[in-house]
Amino acid sequence: MKIPPYWSKARHPSDSPKGRGDGVVACGWSFSSLEDATRQAALRAKHVFDLVTKGQKPNTYEYSDRPVKEEIIEDVRDGESQIGLITRNRYGALVLNSANVLFADVDFPSAEPKGFLEGLVFLFMPKKRDEKRKAMILETGQRVAQWAQSNPTRSFRMYRTQQGLRLLFTDKLYDPTSEETLTILRGLSADPMYITLTRKQECFRARLTAKPWRCGCPRPPSSYPWDDADAERAFRQWEKQYASMDAKFRACEFIREFGVMADIAAVKGIATTHDRLSRIESAAPLA
Repeated sequence: MKIPPYWSKARHPSDSPKGRGDGVVACGWSFSSLEDATRQAALRAKHVFDLVTKGQKPNTYEYSDRPVKEEIIEDVRDGESQIGLITRNRYGALVLNSANVLFADVDFPSAEPKGFLEGLVFLFMPKKRDEKRKAMILETGQRVAQWAQSNPTRSFRMYRTQQGLRLLFTDKLYDPTSEETLTILRGLSADPMYITLTRKQECFRARLTAKPWRCGCPRPPSSYPWDDADAERAFRQWEKQYASMDAKFRACEFIREFGVMADIAAVKGIATTHDRLSRIESAAPLA
């Protein structure tokens, strides 16, 4: 999993006589120390500044080309073995990361009207839109069930999220960068961005808590790593507010199981952690 425990920000100031704002800020990361992360941040900030002053775009600093920039909240272990990490993502939700237990999210198709006439029908007969959405939800579940029937050696648990289905594979351990995994995700029509990030970040991910805007909470005031102590204090205050509001919701609900869960410690541990923190036993609304 490409999830460094150390992150830092650095600013490369502008030395242009015409001025270029306050220079360039960049993040650096390290798997060894905060000092190393700070050093890497300074090097990256200077490199980006040099590219910008030459009129070039720093394309290599896109999100998908760098490790997961998230605060590590908990190390998920089975005895002495690490089986996962819980992190907080850019908009404040908790995420379960696993190196080899496969998660796949399958979104429901959009219920937006196709064409002007259907738009008028939905406008004056909102029940028609609801009927279409229910039909698409049913169709998505049937498609996954058909895939399971065509792949009888695969086992997985199926959950309902607010906007789709989540599958947690339980038959074996998977390599997120393998062609086997790619074939499965594409065969299930998983989100293309998720497929890309799974391969680049070498891990599978599942959101455990509500998206802030779905539980009535504002977005966090800043993102990790914070600029200074004041920024972190503001974030921690937001974090308490978010936790209070998130407690009234759940990330997913369990629907059914296909096949039998293998007797593999990592699979059992990840499934248990996921189900507990997603609050699947709760009757709370999905968010």
